[in-house]
Amino acid sequence: MLENLIVPVLNRYDLLQRMLDSVDVPVGHLLVIDNGASEVEEAMELNIPACVDRTTYLPMPANLGVAASWNLGVKSFPYDDRWFIVSNDVVFEPGALQGLSEARSDQITLSSMFPHWQAFALGYEAVRAVGLFDEGFFPAYFEDTDYQRRAERAGVTVVKFDVPMVHDNSSTMRADTHFINRNSNTFSNNQTHYSNKLSNGDFTAGSWSVERRRVNGWERGR
Repeated sequence: MLENLIVPVLNRYDLLQRMLDSVDVPVGHLLVIDNGASEVEEAMELNIPACVDRTTYLPMPANLGVAASWNLGVKSFPYDDRWFIVSNDVVFEPGALQGLSEARSDQITLSSMFPHWQAFALGYEAVRAVGLFDEGFFPAYFEDTDYQRRAERAGVTVVKFDVPMVHDNSSTMRADTHFINRNSNTFSNNQTHYSNKLSNGDFTAGSWSVERRRVNGWERGR
């Protein structure tokens, strides 16, 4: 059983439904964080699998970004021993999530399939040692690399587990030329942020910056 299942989404809601249709293990609480809700005129309607006990849908007024969405997922279930986070654009093979459900609370468990953070589990003891993700990486890229670096420094084991699935790589990018154009700038900015943390020996969770948020924003018309 998965105590929770945390799914951030920005667009391609059809892929989100496809992913949900592939969930075949009991889920205690499904949390959908809709970072693209401000650009959608009608409320999203999802068909929730019968194996999901409870669902919370959070339409966000603006895009939180990957790191902040993952952090929100952890904060939403503070008493769980593990947090299971997946991308909206994957499809799990039958039985794949059963293996992920065996993740240990003292480890970070990644998918053995690249990109490894498309489906992963964070254990309570691991998060207690490493902390949360650095929300300075906005809206995406390098937040996972930074976290794995910090985990290794904290002595937390990072393992890769076979979670058979199909992944639509960069589906967020391909769906919208606006995102493609903005990503060329934000990727470089996040790479610089990561390089600065390396050169400064910075292993902290960093902090959210309104200036970085505005500079890296993907909102249209800004």
